[in-house]
Amino acid sequence: MEDYTAKYMGERVDVWMFNGETQPGILTAFCVVGTLPHIELDGHILLPMQNVSGIHCTSRCDSDHPGWPPLTDGDLDDLDELDR
Repeated sequence: MEDYTAKYMGERVDVWMFNGETQPGILTAFCVVGTLPHIELDGHILLPMQNVSGIHCTSRCDSDHPGWPPLTDGDLDDLDELDR
């Protein structure tokens, strides 16, 4: 499984909660408080991972750069299969 702990650090994200709320912010850290893993947004908002249903990286999706987000090797393999 890929380690995402530093992949989106410093980028704007929307954190989707299981209760239907969305918390926007800049991803500043993944940390453990007590025994529970948390996501830290904007340097001070702690969200317990047990309440998080997903993370959407808005800074990458909303980018004006035509090649963003970059394709991975796995994406390229999938595209090759579609061409066949």
